Amino acid sequence: MRKLLFFLGALFSIVQVEGKGSVDLSHPINVIVDTDASIDDMMAILYLIKTPRIDVKAIITVGGGMTHIEMGGKNISDLLELAGRSNIPVAYGSRRSQSPAGSYPQEWKEEENNVGGIKLPKNPVQPVRERGVDYMIEQIMKNPLKTTLLCLGPLTNIATALEKAPQIKDHIERIYVAGGAILSPGNIEGRPQGFRNQVAEYNIFLDAKAADTVFTSDIPITLVPVDVAEHVPVTKEFFEKLSANRKTPSANFVYEVIKPYTRISGRDRSFFWDPLAAVLVPYPELATYRNLKLTVNLKKGPEYGRLIMTKVGANTQVATGIDAKAFYATFLESLNRPVNFKQNHNESK
Repeated sequence: MRKLLFFLGALFSIVQVEGKGSVDLSHPINVIVDTDASIDDMMAILYLIKTPRIDVKAIITVGGGMTHIEMGGKNISDLLELAGRSNIPVAYGSRRSQSPAGSYPQEWKEEENNVGGIKLPKNPVQPVRERGVDYMIEQIMKNPLKTTLLCLGPLTNIATALEKAPQIKDHIERIYVAGGAILSPGNIEGRPQGFRNQVAEYNIFLDAKAADTVFTSDIPITLVPVDVAEHVPVTKEFFEKLSANRKTPSANFVYEVIKPYTRISGRDRSFFWDPLAAVLVPYPELATYRNLKLTVNLKKGPEYGRLIMTKVGANTQVATGIDAKAFYATFLESLNRPVNFKQNHNESK
């Protein structure tokens, strides 16, 4: 949840809008979620697994982010039990960043490892798998349809998969990345590497080398940066609607998660950053975008991990604005949707 708290400065409202996205509705979107298993990631996952347009094939955890990888995998597995989707495979991915640069503050990580004190039911269906990167490659290659990746943490797993099996590029529809800062200041706390960094964002900063590999891969990418997160704060209005309309354990989980943050205002407000990235997978038309060519600054110093706009390379579709009213509506509707897929039905009992 702590990743939601930091947004400072300029809005993308001053940036020219260059178009909207669209999605093929003729079949469900095959999605693999790559996550550092923070609480805001959990909310995003709940949205996806309750959305009929989406077929979540696997969830891969990544180390070097918000949670310890073993605890994160266990928490995600238990979250799936709560949501009635305990059959979705969960696997441990890379345990260390390709380019370690620091970490989140320890007190944040402890809170996330403990899911903010919320007790989740144990998942008895299957253990968390090992070798998550290999499992990701296997799932991408065996599916007759292209796979969409939603990345909610450092990009270590994706970069490692591309290095091990570059042929997966042709089987990836699009990569959605929740991360980065374009016009807004970053969110790095303290002085990692001995510098005060005010321009980078954690998901990019914690494995800048991997992020650069992904952004220069020529795979279609949609970036949901911190700049656009301020458009979807955790509001008292949304909380009250959720409080009055909690029909499933998933909705109740989100209610308990956001309850402490509805009393916070100003610069420490919370935002639905990762859920926003998740909602744009089936509903890209809810956002406006600008195409930018991006690389990552890999030079050690106060701008390490910064996203840099260049004039060469492939375009990244960067979200610049969002229909906030539609976001809140689809997020709430999905949380309260009973499980009616041909899968598990714990929530509909």
